[in-house]
Amino acid sequence: MRPSPAYTAQAAALASSGGYRHFRWVGERGRGSQRCLELAAVLDPAFRLVVPLRELRNRQLWQPGWQQLPRPAMQIIPAIDLLDGHCVRLHQGDYDQVTRFSDDPVAQALSWQAQGAERLHLVDLDGARSGQPTNDAAVKAITAALAIPVQLGGGVRSAARAEELLACGLDRVILGTVALEQPELVEALAARHPGRIVVGIDAKDGKVATRGWIEASNTEATDLARRFSSSGIAAIISTDIATDGTLAGPNLEALRAMAEASSVPVIASGGIGCLEHLLSLLPLAPLGIEAVIVGRALYDGRVVLAEALQAIGPNRLQDVGEPPLSADIA
Repeated sequence: MRPSPAYTAQAAALASSGGYRHFRWVGERGRGSQRCLELAAVLDPAFRLVVPLRELRNRQLWQPGWQQLPRPAMQIIPAIDLLDGHCVRLHQGDYDQVTRFSDDPVAQALSWQAQGAERLHLVDLDGARSGQPTNDAAVKAITAALAIPVQLGGGVRSAARAEELLACGLDRVILGTVALEQPELVEALAARHPGRIVVGIDAKDGKVATRGWIEASNTEATDLARRFSSSGIAAIISTDIATDGTLAGPNLEALRAMAEASSVPVIASGGIGCLEHLLSLLPLAPLGIEAVIVGRALYDGRVVLAEALQAIGPNRLQDVGEPPLSADIA
């Protein structure tokens, strides 16, 4: 009988499986009673086990197939930051620290869609800094090419601009500066466009920053989140400026505070540099962290989108601890 292509290690086998639960069958060794299967951990293909077939047939040790866990899934949203029509990333929002990743944003958007992304996040960096719609041609080309929903933030500082963007094919528009300066405008737009208005709260040391992170305010990020909890907005994007673009990990404390302050879903942004950082967000999912935006780590290969989707998406395979530990998150 042909063995299963996938296995889940049960609790009794965790000590011998390096703490990983989910494995793929990648090869065989031996014959007859000495037959063994070579297994690779799903979240760390370099971690291999050679397991006797008789042991794999023991349901108390191994379960054929992958057991799905009834925990909240988290959406992964690739980011494309547009500057002069190019795909770039800034380090901590500094326009003097720019890394260019692609000169063809449409091709990049199509690539993320092909790899399984269910939503795309665009940032108009020129618009965020100057308020001018420099990248509209690229935005329209991306929305026309993609089948998945696209959201955009950066320089959306009037009702007319928000309406214009929604009319050009965007699923959602993100309001940042205007959310602090004109909260009533955000509420009016949310009432006219249910499910299509998102508030972007960018913070440094807990305080809201505006106009492309150039200007600081005295407003607490959590206070602004509470302000919009009953406004009808679709979500809040919480960006920690100190970690954005650093690949050093998300600010979990700040995200927890935002989720507890907001009655609408929160999207995490900033600091993701590896798969473990994505896994660290999972304990916050029950609090309302419904998605995470990932940028630089996807572009430089530190995070592979397909693996990330498997790790924290709707069909995710790993267990979640409180807090997650390196030995039991696989």
